[in-house]
Amino acid sequence: METRTIQTNSQTNGDGLLNLSLEVGVPNAEVNILVRVLGPGRNSTPDANGWPAEYFDRAAGSMPELERAPQGVYEDRYSFE
Repeated sequence: METRTIQTNSQTNGDGLLNLSLEVGVPNAEVNILVRVLGPGRNSTPDANGWPAEYFDRAAGSMPELERAPQGVYEDRYSFE
């Protein structure tokens, strides 16, 4: 069986689940499936640096519980002068 790309749009249910039913044309066969979900309104074109569009705008502040631990006390060192 050759590799094929099947593109479709669908609607999730109230629980956020998506049920797919795709005709692949090969009965009683084991196939490998790759699913790539693009969220609503998201642009999949990367920016000039290769990052997904608006990636940092969506990621900023997404982990408010993350705090930097105390860094401790560093020893005094001799100067190079």
